[in-house]
Amino acid sequence: LELPVDHKEMTMEQAIETGKGFAKDKTQHKRLRIFLAQVLAACSKYLTLLDIGMAVTFAAVANPPLLKGEGGIKITQDEASWIASLVFVWQPVGSMTTVALSKFGRKTAMIYLQIPLLLGWILPYFATTVWELYLAASIMGLGVGFVQAPIATYIGEVTQPQYRGALASVAYFMFTLGQAVIFGIDVITGDWRKSAIISSIIPVLTAVHLFFIPESPMWLISKGRYDEAKLALRWLRGWTSEEEVDQEFKDLLYHNCEQYAELCCEEGRVEMKGLSGQIIHHPDMKDFTSKQSIRTSGAMSESDKMPWAQKYFLRPEMYNPIIFTVLFMYLSNGSGLGAFRSYLIFILETFHIEMNEAKASVGVIIVGLLGTVLMVTLIPIIGKRKLTFVSVTMTALGCLSLGVYIIFKDQINSKWIPIVILVEILFASNLGVSHIPWIQISEIFPLKGKTFGTGLVAGLGNVLQFIGTKLFYTYMSWLTLGGVFIMYAVTYIIGLVYLYFYQVETEGRPLNDIVDDFKRRRRDR
Repeated sequence: LELPVDHKEMTMEQAIETGKGFAKDKTQHKRLRIFLAQVLAACSKYLTLLDIGMAVTFAAVANPPLLKGEGGIKITQDEASWIASLVFVWQPVGSMTTVALSKFGRKTAMIYLQIPLLLGWILPYFATTVWELYLAASIMGLGVGFVQAPIATYIGEVTQPQYRGALASVAYFMFTLGQAVIFGIDVITGDWRKSAIISSIIPVLTAVHLFFIPESPMWLISKGRYDEAKLALRWLRGWTSEEEVDQEFKDLLYHNCEQYAELCCEEGRVEMKGLSGQIIHHPDMKDFTSKQSIRTSGAMSESDKMPWAQKYFLRPEMYNPIIFTVLFMYLSNGSGLGAFRSYLIFILETFHIEMNEAKASVGVIIVGLLGTVLMVTLIPIIGKRKLTFVSVTMTALGCLSLGVYIIFKDQINSKWIPIVILVEILFASNLGVSHIPWIQISEIFPLKGKTFGTGLVAGLGNVLQFIGTKLFYTYMSWLTLGGVFIMYAVTYIIGLVYLYFYQVETEGRPLNDIVDDFKRRRRDR
């Protein structure tokens, strides 16, 4: 019995469509695996940023009861400013020292660096004098500084361009979440000592997680450990086959191999000496003549012969991003606005609002958290550059409004206006300017000098954070609280002009293209 012709055709069409459906499902499944693998790797940064957010905000929950003599220790206002700022003053020391640890690898360094973070939480629980609190804040600051460079570098190296911005942005959602978490723990426990000891769980969880993720393939390549690098890349691209990552692995070799960088072109082929005689085909090499020495945008063996200053400071791809990011960091941290989180409860008390200041702080921080969520959503859509402009403008307007309100508060006498403006400031700053400079430091430095540049910029950013935090009460004595916020607003307006001319877009772009932008000092708009 023969089937009708149209029935045969229909059956074949259905089979073709079914095959397409299977292929589509397979592609979607592959993309999901790739994304999930990179999310798992990024969780190391998420847990670390959660811990850092809790650490830099701990003074905000500990200082008010300490000023009242609760918990067996009574401190002065000057001592409170030291407790709040010491966590920042030691961070640059940690950031620069971490360069020496880069030889052990990004992952291994991050595991060991959880130890000072753990000690920074345990010591306050047992403290009996203010000097022990100083010691705890200093150790915590060292730990935060130690871990910033390797964690930023790791995420920049293991994630693909299409995911890098979103995954890095989520990390700063975790930083803001950490601020809310430490306030929430304090509300539940009502005791700054218990809050500290409970928080010590986070570095332990982070260390455990780090054992199960791979080392950075770029770092492994730089050490000549090619087989391990390919295995790590297979893990990070969704636990896939060697063939699936072969081309990307060759690209990484071409751009980032430091130990075996003597490249020769022969009959349209690129030979990488020392890689088991392997011949690597790379499209970028087609215009070179036979036996010609090649210098790529990655670091070459000749760079190892450079003087130290030339290697790390005198190259435009190094000094341009350093200058830009330090100025961006001043806008984010050094202006002092970042420091006011450490004094949030104190600021709320000055408005004489009839509510629990700790609970009000949780509410304000949660709204700031929503700003970070929106940042994560918007960065893949509009990019970091445009979002920075929106964030800086809104933050400047909020600071100006709060400054004017404080000056004329006796005439206005509203309980809710300052709360609304504070919420707007935290929302707007978390929308971009508080986090984007920290996201971009993982994207803008070349491999040769990445750890040094990241550590230097993070260290200088923390110095600026320390200055802004330590001088908060001094600024208040000079300008009054209203004048301080007007100063913040003016700083942001000046910063907006600078960013318009010098900020490059990094979202969704390969790291080598971004480095080339800074090398040529080209602006993408």
